Amino acid sequence: MPVKDAQTEKLIKDTAMRIFFVEGNIHARTQAIADAAGVNRGLIYYYFKNREQLFEVVFREAILLVENRIKELFFSNKLEFRAKVGQFIEFFIENNLKFPYLEIFLITEVNGGHRVPPQEKAQLTRLVANIEDDLEQEIRKGSVPQMSAKHFMLNLISLCAYPILSKPLLKQFMQLDEKGYLALLKERKQLILRVLFRD
Repeated sequence: MPVKDAQTEKLIKDTAMRIFFVEGNIHARTQAIADAAGVNRGLIYYYFKNREQLFEVVFREAILLVENRIKELFFSNKLEFRAKVGQFIEFFIENNLKFPYLEIFLITEVNGGHRVPPQEKAQLTRLVANIEDDLEQEIRKGSVPQMSAKHFMLNLISLCAYPILSKPLLKQFMQLDEKGYLALLKERKQLILRVLFRD
């Protein structure tokens, strides 16, 4: 039996993430992942107990990818709230251009029964509380209308995510090619800030 190698394990995981998040083949079989990684399918089962464990690892990676950046921004005391939101918008759009099927993957997996781990839920609770403090200051200044942190986050995520989730439909509807649609998404970065903030 071969000795486990961290690079081979990472190759398999990175290949699965590319197939799911970049190519959009959310239901790819282990054989397709093995072929794309250039490894024997048996090697996938050597590093990951079964197909479900590989999917679970990739699901956690997908959540951590977004969560780490959110924590880095919204738990920082170095930036004003508007700057935090601006950097989040930049990250969210750029990350989803890099991994265009990431949101669809997460939605599909959660709808299929995957649960966000308890420690991640605790982090999200802390995040909402942290945003509430910053948001309350913005509301007092008059730069944001009165709303809860949950509604603010819903507005923020919706404005960022919907154009990416609905990209194939919206490209046809607006008669835009890939280059034109990407230009439109990049323009949204400042537009979203102007929608969320009054000044």
